[in-house]
Amino acid sequence: RAGAGDLEARVDLPRRDELGRLAAGLNETLDRLRDLDAAQRQRIDEATAELRRSNDDLVRSYQRMFALREALARTEQTAAAGQTAANLAHQIGTPLNLVSGYVQMMLEEPGIDARQADRLRTIQEQIRKVTGYIRTTLDHVRLPAARREPILLAPMLRRIVDVSRPRLHASGIGLTLGVPDDLPWLQGDPVRLELALLNLIKNSLDAMPDGGHVRVTARREGEGTRIEVADTGPGIPEALGRRIFDPWVTTKPVGEGTGLGLAFTREVILAHGGTIDVHNTPGAG
Repeated sequence: RAGAGDLEARVDLPRRDELGRLAAGLNETLDRLRDLDAAQRQRIDEATAELRRSNDDLVRSYQRMFALREALARTEQTAAAGQTAANLAHQIGTPLNLVSGYVQMMLEEPGIDARQADRLRTIQEQIRKVTGYIRTTLDHVRLPAARREPILLAPMLRRIVDVSRPRLHASGIGLTLGVPDDLPWLQGDPVRLELALLNLIKNSLDAMPDGGHVRVTARREGEGTRIEVADTGPGIPEALGRRIFDPWVTTKPVGEGTGLGLAFTREVILAHGGTIDVHNTPGAG
C-alpha cells in the first residue's frame, strides 16, 4: 500500500523480536515520509498561490498598459486634429481677414451703390460664417479642461514603470527607478500626467531598438518635484534639440511617428504649472 502511494499505511506487528523492530522502523519511516509530503504540498500550494497572484498582477499590468496606450493614441489623434485645425485656421484666417478688411473699406466708401453694398454685406456675412465654423471646429478638437485632484507622485511613477516593464524587458532594455516616498503632493489630472510621463519612457524605448538602459528618478526641488527620464540611446540631433517639443517634429522615420507625443507632454506639464526641457548628448543618450 505504501509503495502504491498510501502514506497512511502502517504495519501492525506488536513483537519484540527482529521483525517487530523492523515493523516499528518502517512505521517511523512512513510517518516521516507523510510529514515530508505534507510539508512539500504546503510549499507547492504557497508557491502556486504566489504564482497566481503574480500572474494576476501581470494581467492587470498588461490591461492597464493597453488602456493607457489606447488613451495615448486617442490623445495623439486629438492633438493631431487640433494642430491640423489650428494650422488650417491660421492659413485660412489670414486671407479671410484681409478680404474682410477690404470689404469693410469698400462699404465705407462715399456714394457706394445700394445694390453693391448689399452684395458686399452678403460677402461679409459669409466670411463671418466661415470664421465662426473654424472657431467651432477648433473648440471641438481642443483637449477638454484638465481635472484637478490630489496626486501622490511616487505611486504614480512606480505604476508607470510597472506598465512599461514588460515591453522594456522584451526589448532587452534595463530599467532603474529612483523614487523616494516623501515626494510632495500635486494637484492635477492623474490620467494626463500618467500619459505624459509614459510618453517619455516610450520615446526612450523607441530610441533603443537594440537594447539599452532607462533611468527614472525623482527628487524634491524647492517646493516642487523634479522628474528625470534618461536613456542610453543615440540622443537627439543638435539641429532638432531646440524644436523637439514642437508639434510634428520627430527623429523617427516617416510612418513611424507623428511628432506629437512630446508636444502633448509639454502641453500637460505646462498646464500643471511645470516646465520641461531636454539635456542631450548625441550618441550618448
